[in-house]
Order: sequence, then C-alpha cells, then structure tokens
Amino acid sequence: MTQGFKKLQKNFSATAEDLLVRAMVPRADGAGFQMTGFMRDRIDYLTEIDAKAGISGIALKTGAKIPVKMPYADLERKVYFTDLGEAPVLDLSAVTGPAVPAAMPPLGQDFETHEPLPAEKRPLEDVPLKIAVFARQPQEQNFRMFIFDEEDVDWESVEGIDGLNGKATQLTLDYGTGPFNEDEVVFDMPRAKFMEFYNLAKMNGQAELDLREWTRRRDPDNSQPPAPLKEPVIKGRPGPRPGY
Repeated sequence: MTQGFKKLQKNFSATAEDLLVRAMVPRADGAGFQMTGFMRDRIDYLTEIDAKAGISGIALKTGAKIPVKMPYADLERKVYFTDLGEAPVLDLSAVTGPAVPAAMPPLGQDFETHEPLPAEKRPLEDVPLKIAVFARQPQEQNFRMFIFDEEDVDWESVEGIDGLNGKATQLTLDYGTGPFNEDEVVFDMPRAKFMEFYNLAKMNGQAELDLREWTRRRDPDNSQPPAPLKEPVIKGRPGPRPGY
C-alpha cells in the first residue's frame, strides 16, 4: 500500500502540466463568481496589469482572462516554479474574482487580434516614365515594337481615333520619330484606357509602362491560319546511287 502511494506521488509530480489551478471566475449569467479549476497546460500566458497595485493576469488558451491580485513575479513563481511534490494545487480563489478591482485589458500579445502596421507612405515624386507599345503603321497592318520616353510626346496631340482594328490612340512626337520614320505614332488601344494606365503609372511612381500585351497584333483582319502542309515545299532530286 505504501509503495503504491509513493508510485502515485512520483507520477503526479513528474510533469509540469499536472499543476491544478483554482480561481474565481465570472458566472456565465453574470450573477457573481464561481470556483473553477484548470490544469497548468491550459494557460497561454501570464501578464502584468498594474505594477503599482500588484495586479497581474492569466490568459487561457481558450481566450478567457483572469485578473489576479498578486504581483507578476509572485504569480510567475507560483505557476511555473511550484514543487508539485509539496503543492500540487495552486489555490488562487482568495486573490481572483471579487478580490480584484480591475479587469484584464486586451493585449497585443493576443497575436491574432493585433492590427497590421500601416503601409509605408509613398513619397511624392515625379518619376520619368518609359512607355513600350506595338505601334501600327497608319492605314496598314504592319506592327513594330516601339519604346519611347514620356518627355518625347506632345501631350496636347494625344487623341483617340477609329483605326482599322477599332479604337486606337494617336500621338505626335516632339523629339525623334516612330518605328515607321514618322512623327505620328498609332497603337491599338482606346485613348481613355491609355490615359488611365499612364496616370496610374505616374501616381505609383513607376519608371516603366509596358503596354505591349495590350497593343500587339491579334489577327485584326481575321485572316485564316495557313493550312498544314501535306508535302514538303522544297523537293530535292534523288542523289546518285552508289556505284554510278
């Protein structure tokens, strides 16, 4: 019988999770407090609430918070450094519930409820913009990639036109020429959409605006793809046979 009791006592004090904590907690119906017991492994963290008043707190993994009328260092020692062989139960009923005049405030250490840091404000800066499009030769279906600086454009000349493939944008260059050696550049994109992308790029401080995917040729004349070849286009003569 004595050996069985010693074995039970040894097993009871073997792990830190075996500490039972008693505390007074608010009743669900709001009518006063009730005694509650929980194991130490249910605790999420301890915290100091009011150092001058000697009030600390226990936060459970369930989200429940229990103010304790005890300095933080004392509470920490009793919870985590108790000799379970001598004191397997930590009774906090006299320093919780009605004994604590303060409530436990929400803490930033409740990590899932903290607010994200505000995004870093972008400085106001006019970044020179380089623009890439596939320009179309006026009244033709010839396309060439063209990259130009915004400073090269006469922005008063930017206008929307009805191109061969629908709505297009036409602009005049103050400096240099387009891919077809002309001052005017035409690309298949409505003027309103082009100006929207341009203004957004300027607002975001971008250095490049790539519109090639928007303005590349997409079979605008609806021509049929070439039929697969049944025979080779280039037919060679048979070479001389060995021995001839």
